[in-house]
Amino acid sequence: MDRLRRTAWAALPLLLPFLAAGPASASPPGPSLPFGSVRSVHPGDTLTVNTEASDVTYLATINSPAFVAAGKLRMMHPVLTTTVTIACDARPGTYPVTRRGAGDVGPDEHPFRWARVRVEPADEAARRACRNKVRKLPPPRLEERWAPDRTWPQSEWDVRTFRAGSRITITDNDDEGSDGDITLTSRAFTDRPVLRGAKAVLTATTTLTCDSAPGIYVVYRHDVDQTGPDKPWARLRIAPAAPGKKCLAQHSTGSSRTATLAWAAGGVLLTAAAGTALLLRARSRRTTSA
Repeated sequence: MDRLRRTAWAALPLLLPFLAAGPASASPPGPSLPFGSVRSVHPGDTLTVNTEASDVTYLATINSPAFVAAGKLRMMHPVLTTTVTIACDARPGTYPVTRRGAGDVGPDEHPFRWARVRVEPADEAARRACRNKVRKLPPPRLEERWAPDRTWPQSEWDVRTFRAGSRITITDNDDEGSDGDITLTSRAFTDRPVLRGAKAVLTATTTLTCDSAPGIYVVYRHDVDQTGPDKPWARLRIAPAAPGKKCLAQHSTGSSRTATLAWAAGGVLLTAAAGTALLLRARSRRTTSA
């Protein structure tokens, strides 16, 4: 048993990069639907749409009359990607697949023609199997992977991995003129950082707690004039502290109190020890003189 335990601990550093990557690193399901293509599909088929991030806006939608629902293009560096599913009641025929920008909602905004799908005939048994399959499909993947040289967070689902106890920088690119008006909170933080900046970019720094279990943590924002509950604003993944390094970060609300109590207790013990030593020395001298 001891040998197995030692082997598991030795292998843990090798597994951490894969554990930290989480579900965002999983390969997208279904064949791809490239730009300009015509793909033959069946009801219930799942397709993946990938496009260069420079070619389209973030959170643009991919839609078709043949789809169960539109897909939103999310960042999975170096591409934007989404998955779509062919509806179980889609009739045989060829359907357009269009792309619409995240802000293109007006009546004058025309969707961009992306590709086409050709739905093949399916009997009633195949459609029943399709409905059973669609019911079991997982929800759309929300976690994103942005380029490592971009500031964090780039979006609410830009999940970066940090080690417990590390000092991190938070950047806000969307709240110009809100210097000091936005406070951030998270169970992973040791304090309540405030976003500050005189220009378009606001920043804050905080330290991650040592006792946070590995996993994903939500960061909430509170605006100075906000009423109601705080809003989810970002997410981060915590990995264990670096091997061989002692994590010293603690919650700021408790660290000073804990330190004060520790010093006070230490002072009492030191005083008591000193008094005992003096008393024993005095008794020793009286015994010797007698």
